[in-house]
Amino acid sequence: MSLSSFATLSRLGPTVTTGEAAAALNISASQASRLMRTLEAQAMARHVRYGLWIIGSDPVDARTLIEDVTRPYPAYISFTSALNAHGMIDQVPREISVASLDSAKRVKTELGTYAIHHLPPALFGGWMERDGVKLARPEKALFDLAYVSAVHRGRPHRIPELELPAEFDRDELDRWLTRIESPRVRTLVRRGLRYALNRAVR
Repeated sequence: MSLSSFATLSRLGPTVTTGEAAAALNISASQASRLMRTLEAQAMARHVRYGLWIIGSDPVDARTLIEDVTRPYPAYISFTSALNAHGMIDQVPREISVASLDSAKRVKTELGTYAIHHLPPALFGGWMERDGVKLARPEKALFDLAYVSAVHRGRPHRIPELELPAEFDRDELDRWLTRIESPRVRTLVRRGLRYALNRAVR
């Protein structure tokens, strides 16, 4: 049963929910949950979070699972995680910072902790795809950090010292700034960005 079920679920992978497993195997949700635990014990599945599993034992980049964590909402890697990925800051974030239409929360999984930050639809976007990972472009990662800091702190956040890539487009920051509805928040974000850029090196 386990091997045939594993073969079926592998065709759905690399991730599957308990509900999806139940539907694919035509069994109840409780049976699917027990089956997934059995597969996990046999090293044929890994538990990510409640109701979500990785099929197989191949290495998985935790960043590729962000939209599994935020289902059904879209998401991309941003903030300090993206700045580090672009080589703009030296510090390695302890959490995977995610921009999403989902509500703000922290999700702890077997692969790491996801810090999910909510963005309004008008400010969601500006990402590229690299190695199967949705990653905010350098300008958008910096903008997202300044925006969320301003919204939640009510003041500009001291953004880490940056090293700007040669192709960094400051005009792109202005285009995103115009999408902020609140004049007060727009001012705070502009201040935060100005502070970060004045300290940045190329």
